[in-house]
Amino acid sequence: MVKSVTVRAPCSTANLGPGFDVFGMALDAFYDEVTVTKKPKSFGIKIVSSDDIPLDPKKNTAGIVAMNMKKGYKIPDGLEISIKKNVPAGYGMGSSAASAAACAIAINELFKIVDDNELLYYAGSGEKASAGAVHYDNVAASLFGGFVVINPYARIEKDKIEFYSLSVPADLRLVVAVPKIKVPKQKTKASRGVLPKN
Repeated sequence: MVKSVTVRAPCSTANLGPGFDVFGMALDAFYDEVTVTKKPKSFGIKIVSSDDIPLDPKKNTAGIVAMNMKKGYKIPDGLEISIKKNVPAGYGMGSSAASAAACAIAINELFKIVDDNELLYYAGSGEKASAGAVHYDNVAASLFGGFVVINPYARIEKDKIEFYSLSVPADLRLVVAVPKIKVPKQKTKASRGVLPKN
């Protein structure tokens, strides 16, 4: 019986052109690595990392995914989640989404419980930790790769999120620049706060 699974999830870009909260694309540039290990029930959920990220599961994207999947599927085991952050945080490359996606995939590999729609639903739930709300564009790209389109009008339930995954032309090239600036925590939530509701 498998007791530990390690998953690497890629960074992504979203809000491409007119596709705000609708388009996302995985990038072969940076990857987060998440290892989920089964522990005794009394262990609960614990985040382990040497990176500058929240170790409280309620404030960590991967921790929120684990809590929701554990509750949703009545997983009796405790879970240790080890995170290596390689996607730079705060630069619009889906850093929180990569950790959330990797955690969801790892838990699914350990327990074999969800389909693609449910996987996206649970991975998306982790986005609340950084964005203040659930957005599926970066998460879907990190989960499924390629170019994704999320239907913003579909009902958001764990088995009803509509998304389309398209392959990206092999000759398409993108340039990613990561400036050496300090980015405030909760940048996504703060940035979204200045947008009008409609």
